[in-house]
Amino acid sequence: MRILLRLLFVWFIFAMFLITGCKKDSPSVIEPEIVGKLPYAEGVFISNEGQFPSGSGSVSFYNRITGLVQNDIFSLANGVPLGSVVQSIEVYDSLAYIVVNNSGKVEVVNAGTFKSTGTIAGLNSPRYFLGIDSTKGYVSDWPDKIAVINLQDLSISKTIPTASGPEKMVLSGDEVYAINGGGWGVDSTITLIDCRNDIAIQTIQVAKRPTGIVKDAGGRIWVMCSGKGFNGWPGADDSEGHLMMINPDSHIIGKDIIFPGTDNHPEKLAINREGTVLYFLYSGGIYQMDISSNIYEYSVLVVSGNFYNLGCDPVSNHIFATDPAGFQQEGYVYRFNPADGTMINSVTVGVGPGEFFFR
Repeated sequence: MRILLRLLFVWFIFAMFLITGCKKDSPSVIEPEIVGKLPYAEGVFISNEGQFPSGSGSVSFYNRITGLVQNDIFSLANGVPLGSVVQSIEVYDSLAYIVVNNSGKVEVVNAGTFKSTGTIAGLNSPRYFLGIDSTKGYVSDWPDKIAVINLQDLSISKTIPTASGPEKMVLSGDEVYAINGGGWGVDSTITLIDCRNDIAIQTIQVAKRPTGIVKDAGGRIWVMCSGKGFNGWPGADDSEGHLMMINPDSHIIGKDIIFPGTDNHPEKLAINREGTVLYFLYSGGIYQMDISSNIYEYSVLVVSGNFYNLGCDPVSNHIFATDPAGFQQEGYVYRFNPADGTMINSVTVGVGPGEFFFR
């Protein structure tokens, strides 16, 4: 009987070992965490301009969950460099459109894997991409046009003339607002485009050198006009900055908030998740303003920093800002709490970080 019991005990231990061993190889515990997730499925893309004209432009990816950054993800995925200068990145219909300014192209990749799917060529000095529908996109292209892109074969189907230096674009219904900053000069207009027929239908006069444009919760268009001149390089004929609101129904300017003086130029423009608070760079820091505010009712959120650009993450509502560190070395991205402006963290990215795209 004792021998039988011992044998039964040995068989019991052996059976438990087999069961335990099988559980180690079972994917049931880890599978929900990894299956169906692509490397860049959710997070923040940062376009890094690189050193002009060395061709060192790149894209970095910030993972919201881990807080970690992976740099140069295009080269990692494709084995070749992006080129010079990486101006911006936009994701539309699961594809990422990486605008490479000095190389005169837009690289198109799978937004989840960053594997290349094609290239939009034949551009002069592209700046920003805007998806219109599943078959069509726009690329602003210096010195004075918007290229209409066939998204099926990545060809340029036509061009739409603009004023000088077209930059960012906003889609509002069947219309596109494209700000014209002047390129190497100074402009003060917005080209309004009928995107059903791909024709310019109106030129809207704004203040000098528009550098940012967003759409608020009510569909109104806000434009940051930095004024003639640049921060740190004062000139005798510099002009003041303006923050202007355009009614999308009438295309008439409904608000014109004028900044005092001509030595500090407000720049860029971002908006929070709810579409109610604007953020911009001004006087060395990050400022905020409620869309219901009037003249001079903006306030400082982050007092100072060497900021080059900013954005607002629609997932967390955190404010992101870039520091290019002189465009000679790896730059930085800072993340701030919108409630009080405290810095949450900072990460090191590529050379010359500029634009964001929040997935």
